[in-house]
Amino acid sequence: MLTINGEVQALFAENSLRGHLRLGVSEDFVTSRLPDVLEDFGRAHPSVDLELTVALSGVLYEMQDRGEIDLVLAKRRLGDARGELVYREPLVWLARDPGRITGKHKALPLIAFPPPSITRRVALETLEKHQIPWRIVCTCSSLSGLIAAARAGMGVLVQPRSMVPAGLLEIPAGRLPQLEDVEFVLVPRKGADQELISALSKEILSNVRNFPSTG
Repeated sequence: MLTINGEVQALFAENSLRGHLRLGVSEDFVTSRLPDVLEDFGRAHPSVDLELTVALSGVLYEMQDRGEIDLVLAKRRLGDARGELVYREPLVWLARDPGRITGKHKALPLIAFPPPSITRRVALETLEKHQIPWRIVCTCSSLSGLIAAARAGMGVLVQPRSMVPAGLLEIPAGRLPQLEDVEFVLVPRKGADQELISALSKEILSNVRNFPSTG
């Protein structure tokens, strides 16, 4: 009985959290674990008013610098010290028909987010370093738009390996240079409600604990 009573008290203590929290999430993460995170957090903390913004990682960091977002869940490049590491994994080249894409075109057709996209910057820097000609055939700030273009066979898309969309295949090693790993991190805003930040961060880390990571 004492154990049950303690669990009930702990539950009510958790549910006593109140306030408004602005969460910024990168496009990539939205299609993977975000629904589970939002559902579990909303169930555990029904009195917290959660405001969600979905955008490119670079855009989210800019918004946070302006004080518009309290907690960012987004990508960072290797060597960037900002935030708390959630997980790390490789970026990979994807296409509907890898053999056709890499064998037919003189300039690699790229499907990419607009600047300041981290995946775009990594892809272009890698191609430039290996002196591989490229051209942008589709630019879209929505991941669904990029996936549609890749599924139509327009070109090559870069994504984290665990987030490969259905209908696309990873281009085999050796046909294109290896891309660097990417890290997903949690970045709290200075001055934000630390209790709310801690509760949501805990929920996110719990949901992604077993997320595939090969980095």
